[in-house]
Amino acid sequence: MDILNEGGKLFGSRASRVTTGEMNSIFDELKRLLGGLFGKFELSKALPSKQDHGDIDIVLTGDVDIKTVIATYLGTKVIDYSRNGNIYSVLYDSDIGKSVHIDFIYSDNDDDFDAQKTYLALGDFSGILGVMARQNGYKYATTGFQKIYVDKSGRHHDILITKNLKDGLRILGYGDVLSDYDNIHNNDDIVRFISSSSMFDSDDYVGQTMNHSDRKRVRAGRPSADYIRTSLIGLNKHKQISDPDYFLKKLFANKYQAYLDKVQQIESFTSVKSKYGGQWMMVNFPQLKPGPVLGKIKQYWAQKYGDNLDNVPEDVLRKDTDTYIKSL
Repeated sequence: MDILNEGGKLFGSRASRVTTGEMNSIFDELKRLLGGLFGKFELSKALPSKQDHGDIDIVLTGDVDIKTVIATYLGTKVIDYSRNGNIYSVLYDSDIGKSVHIDFIYSDNDDDFDAQKTYLALGDFSGILGVMARQNGYKYATTGFQKIYVDKSGRHHDILITKNLKDGLRILGYGDVLSDYDNIHNNDDIVRFISSSSMFDSDDYVGQTMNHSDRKRVRAGRPSADYIRTSLIGLNKHKQISDPDYFLKKLFANKYQAYLDKVQQIESFTSVKSKYGGQWMMVNFPQLKPGPVLGKIKQYWAQKYGDNLDNVPEDVLRKDTDTYIKSL
């Protein structure tokens, strides 16, 4: 069936909002129909203070064909269907008489399941925390906690540190207050928790500081997310620890060493694209033809300049290269 996209929502006004009680009732209904077919089938934890929900997130894992399961066991109760990666969305005709938006979010294994479930919990928490993580060189994501590394050629790599997002929180400086995470009830609790790390900085949430991905994470225009972000900026608090890897080194030395090993592996296979290459040679020495001679010149450069090639002034390189060509 064609999917309407009204007001930016997948199923638009056809999907009814539900109370927390109704959400739990619909989840029980779906678990009765589908739960036994999956290894894990759990309702994502909503922010406890939130009593009104636009969709219902169910995290699951197991060796099944999800689309076939939905069609077979939900049948005509599925009014509409869509898939985006590992998210299977349905507009579902529930037993309470409301058509509701259900997201079945699939994970391949238990580690991915736990990361996905933790990330989806507590409303806007993970997206907004993700800005702080990114500003410190990490990614707090549905796929786990990763460190962002930029290699010598300028390429970005997301290096997995752990699938356990709670350990990710420890690396971000929340180890001493981690028990408070389980007691987050409302948006003010989110503000208190995120700002409690010695790595937190209010400036991370100022508009010009955030990149495009950060702006998506904070879900601008969403009242609850805007409230959290504005509150974090208003604290005017600044980080007390400048080394973003401080807690990674202190608490997870083995993981830090594994990260360094991965960096070394990346760099051993990374070739730097210099501003001086074949195109530069052809422009400055038009008498040259594509072929082995270009390779000889590059080899000469590597022997003479090593990793410092890009720092050689162009007129110096032109003179040295001309001398070398004449020697061939």
